[in-house]
Amino acid sequence: MLRKFTHSALITSLLLLAAGAATPAPQEAKEKAPKDQAEYELINKAFKEADPAKKLPLLLDWEKKYPESDYKIDRVRLVMGSYQGTNQGAKAVETAKSLLKLVPGDFAANYTITSLTPFLQQTPTPAVLSDGETAAKALVGGAIATQFDKAKKPATVSDAQWNSARAQTEVSAHQTLGWISMQRKDNTGAETEFMRVLKLNPANAQVSYWLGNVVLAQGDPNKNELALFSFARAAAHEGEGALSPAGRKQVDEYLNKVYMKYAGTVDDLPALKATAKNQALPPADLVIKSGAVRTFEKDQKHRAENPNLYKYIDLREALKGADGDATWGKLKGLLTPKMALYVVGSDSARPSVLNLSSEPDGAVEVVLNLENRLRAAPGKGRKVMIDGVATALTKSPFKLTLNDGHTF
Repeated sequence: MLRKFTHSALITSLLLLAAGAATPAPQEAKEKAPKDQAEYELINKAFKEADPAKKLPLLLDWEKKYPESDYKIDRVRLVMGSYQGTNQGAKAVETAKSLLKLVPGDFAANYTITSLTPFLQQTPTPAVLSDGETAAKALVGGAIATQFDKAKKPATVSDAQWNSARAQTEVSAHQTLGWISMQRKDNTGAETEFMRVLKLNPANAQVSYWLGNVVLAQGDPNKNELALFSFARAAAHEGEGALSPAGRKQVDEYLNKVYMKYAGTVDDLPALKATAKNQALPPADLVIKSGAVRTFEKDQKHRAENPNLYKYIDLREALKGADGDATWGKLKGLLTPKMALYVVGSDSARPSVLNLSSEPDGAVEVVLNLENRLRAAPGKGRKVMIDGVATALTKSPFKLTLNDGHTF
C-alpha cells in the first residue's frame, strides 16, 4: 500500500528553489576558485551534466582527485541530489548527514533526510527513525519559515510556486513525523501529524489510510467515525493523490469488513463513501451507529410497537434469569397478565390446547390449556392475546404451561 508521497521531481524542484534562495553559510562565504585547470575542467563537466546517472560518476571522480576543494559543499549537495535522482535513497541520506556536518542546519540536507526516511528500510531501525525525526523537526521547528521567507524568493519564482513549495515541504515534514510515530506505535502522535497533513493537502489518500489505521489501533469508541471515514476516503478518492486502483480496491474490501463488523450492516456505507469522496475529514456531526446501538434501537422500536408481546418476553427472561426460581414461586398458581404470542399449533380444529411462541415460526414456549374449547383453531402465525394460570415450568428448553386459559 505504501507509495512515495514525495516524488523525486518534487524534491528536485524544491531543492532548486531552496538553493536559489539560500543564505550562504560562513563556510561558503569566501570567494571560490578551482585549484588548477584540471579541477576547473572537472567542475565544468560536473555542473553542465544534467543526467544524474552521468553526473554522479563525474562528481565522485572530482571528489576523489580533489577531496579538499573550495567547492566541496556545492559538490556534496550535487552528490546528494544525484543519489536521489538515481533512486539511491540510503546514499542520498548518508550524503545529507555529511552535509549537515559541514553546514549545520542545512535546509536541503534536512529535507532530503525527511522526505526519504519512510523508504529506506522495510523495517526501519531506531537510528533511521531518530535521524528522520531530527531532520523533520528541524524543518517544522523554524527552518521552513526561515527558508521560505518572502524576502528570499528569487525573482524568477512566482508567489504561487513559492507558496506551493513551502506547503509541500510542510506536508512532507508532517507526513514523516506521523509515519515515524506510527512505526513507534505512538498512534495518538501519528494521528495528530496525519490530521495536520490532511488539512494542508486533503488529496493525500495514503495519509487518510494511515490515519484510519492509527485511529483504529487506539481502540477509542469515540473515534470510530474518524477511522471509518478515513478508510472510506482512501477507498473513494480519485485523481491527484489517490491510491492506485489496486490499492483502492484493497482498502475498499477492508473497509467493508470493518464497517460490517462495527455497524452490523453496510447499508449506509455508499453514502459514507460519497461524502468521503469530496472531503478528507469527516463532518463534525457524522454519526455511524454501532451494531449494538442499531440492535437496541430496533428492539426498542419493536417493544414500543408490541407492548403485550414484551410483557411475555420480559416474564420469560425473568423466569430464566438468576432469580428465576423466586419469580416462579411468586407466579405459580396465579393468573398471568394479558400477553400477546404467536400461534404455532393446536390440538385440533376446535382446539382446547394452543401452542404458542414469541416468534411466528418459533419453537413452542407456552402451552395454553383453554378453559373453553374454541370454535375454530386460529391460523398458524396469528398473534393472539392470552392469559392463564401458571401451572408448570421447564427452563431448558423453556416451556411455560398455563391452565384455565383464555384468548381475547
